[in-house]
Amino acid sequence: MATPIPFDSLPDSAVIREPLVLALTGYSHTSLWDGVRTGTLPKPVQIGPRMVGWRVGDVRALLASFTVKTTIDGNAAKAVSGRQAKRQAAKALS
Repeated sequence: MATPIPFDSLPDSAVIREPLVLALTGYSHTSLWDGVRTGTLPKPVQIGPRMVGWRVGDVRALLASFTVKTTIDGNAAKAVSGRQAKRQAAKALS
């Protein structure tokens, strides 16, 4: 049995298979391939006649984009709660 290699120690040029990409991103098989088809997720590279994988660098960039989205979502949540507070204050005055 092969010893697992930690994802963080892999070079960006390494190629990983779909099960690891799904585990790292939390996507389902269908969501992953829909994202590849629409261009929102990185395309795999051909590593054999009937085998594809994803470059570690591409997957790392995808995971880093999740962090940015969380920040954007956090800012949106702050804006919504601010508007709700203003509405409640206005309601209290009337």
